[in-house]
Amino acid sequence: MPEKQEEIIYFPTDYKVLAADLSLKRPSFCLMSIKNESHNPQITDIKLVTVDNKNDKKKCHGQLLEEIIAALQKVYPLDCNVYSVRENEIMKVKVPSERSLSKVVGLMDWALWAFYGKEWYSIYPMTVKKLVAGSGKATKEEVAQALEKYIGKQDYKCDDESDAAAVAVAWLIQKGQIKEIV
Repeated sequence: MPEKQEEIIYFPTDYKVLAADLSLKRPSFCLMSIKNESHNPQITDIKLVTVDNKNDKKKCHGQLLEEIIAALQKVYPLDCNVYSVRENEIMKVKVPSERSLSKVVGLMDWALWAFYGKEWYSIYPMTVKKLVAGSGKATKEEVAQALEKYIGKQDYKCDDESDAAAVAVAWLIQKGQIKEIV
């Protein structure tokens, strides 16, 4: 799915951004609440949700996928405008973990449409790193550290949570809702 950069979005006064860092074993979601008064958007709340099955070897793919859908349903707000964004899938089909990611992405595409009638916006991983940390080659640690300039110090349980938060921040920068801090 290509990045939807050309689409103009007229953001309401209050809205939320649901960002996802998708994987089969430890997907994370970041829900950011935004108050957009006087064309000065402010992030007012951040909720992080992770499904952590990194060390669980006993669950089959079906179980893991079911837990990811449950996490999406748990975090998805029904009370306001929501813009959902995930990293654009870049695959090397010969790598088994990449094939698992493709399952998760496909399921999340289906779930967002089936449950909420919405589609994901997407943003390339290098774009996330460049917008948040200033370099498309930034490490996960550099991205997490750079996030503090935008959302303050957060208590991330894992780097997947900071990655999800970075997806949200980068998309907001890309859409002109918050200014890139260099």
